[in-house]
Amino acid sequence: MACAGGADVLGAGEMGFERAAGRWTVGEVSNQSTGYCPRLDSWDAVAQALDGAGVDRSTGFTHAVVFRRCVPCREINIVREGDFVCVFCGGDLPGEWNVAA
Repeated sequence: MACAGGADVLGAGEMGFERAAGRWTVGEVSNQSTGYCPRLDSWDAVAQALDGAGVDRSTGFTHAVVFRRCVPCREINIVREGDFVCVFCGGDLPGEWNVAA
């Protein structure tokens, strides 16, 4: 939130930095944030921020997390191995991101 400077948070997750050839580079980056549950397309904002800071990066998340909210029980789920089933109630999870809903 502090990095957003009061504006909307466009990306969230975990990032690991490495030093290579005298420069900082991102070794690992994910959108794994159970507080914000960012969409996969949040990568664009992350890439723009890293480019602006002059930090070398990958071309996408090294570990992408798919979040969905279960419609029947309202719990937030992490979709694993393409299995769109709620781990809490067994209900089907929607194909489209719906965590903010």
